[in-house]
Amino acid sequence: MRFVFLFFGLISATCLPAQQTSLSGPVEGFTFDAPTRSLRAVIGFPGAASFGPALLDGLEFASVAPGQTYGVVFENGKFALISGLGSKTISTLAIPDVAAHPDGIVWSANGSHAILYSLSGNWFQTIAGFPNAPAAGAVVDLSSLGASFSALATDPPGTQIVVGVSGDNGAVYLVVNGQFTRLASIAKPASLTFSSDGRTVFALDAYPAQVTAVDLNGNGFQTLPLAGVTNPVAIQAVEDSQNRQLLYVAGGSDRMLRILDVASLQIVSDVPLNFQPTCLHPFGSGSFVLASRAQAANPLWLFASSPQPGAYFVPAVQLLRPEVRVTASGGRTR
Repeated sequence: MRFVFLFFGLISATCLPAQQTSLSGPVEGFTFDAPTRSLRAVIGFPGAASFGPALLDGLEFASVAPGQTYGVVFENGKFALISGLGSKTISTLAIPDVAAHPDGIVWSANGSHAILYSLSGNWFQTIAGFPNAPAAGAVVDLSSLGASFSALATDPPGTQIVVGVSGDNGAVYLVVNGQFTRLASIAKPASLTFSSDGRTVFALDAYPAQVTAVDLNGNGFQTLPLAGVTNPVAIQAVEDSQNRQLLYVAGGSDRMLRILDVASLQIVSDVPLNFQPTCLHPFGSGSFVLASRAQAANPLWLFASSPQPGAYFVPAVQLLRPEVRVTASGGRTR
């Protein structure tokens, strides 16, 4: 009997082990592969990486904490913690009181919190206590803000959450115990991120294209211009090896990744891309997802600062019989 049937039969148990296919080589991270509805490892380093075998398949949705070996899965309306990824066995633990299937999940940098959210449903829900004792909090309804829910972020320890809403009443709010504090008026907040110390919120305004930095200690605002970027879709704050606070900005139809030095407001570099980025999600050690696999023929696109800054692809998975399965070599955009 295939493992997938064993897993779903036991998902409601407190904690049950199950065999998984062993992995060989360094693992950059784990990803939910939507076209194949499977959870897979990305094996190897950016530039020479490939998908490992399906660890679980038949999933509705899954998300793994960046840089960790645990995450969450959805199947048949059930929600569970999955842990032990990359080891000889994995285990599952049902997490009760999860209200509904989300559009997406945002993880805190330390992996202790996962925030489930639905842009279409105007709500989010925090799951705290990973990896040992995850528990679901109350659902926070955003409909009272009177605008369209468009973005969410949490600080590194998962203790602060900000949301963005778009429209005539567009703004960014800090959410504490279900109460909303308006931080800035922004017509179309498309993406949010916290600085590494959690003291600053960066809000991407899709139109006009600019970033507003909000000091949470009450020291005002700073505007970071995005001249030359016409279609910014996502931002991510990063601290580099020189302790500089950098801001990555993904330009969708611009097909570029801009790297800004926040302190000097100078452009560190503009990295050209030969594909259209759709997101900027933390993934492995210093790598970020720029575009997930939406279709079976698509690769997974990652950005990494080494071996040199650039976009790297993980080749598309072809779920054929093992004896005829064909894969390509990973590579870097030129």
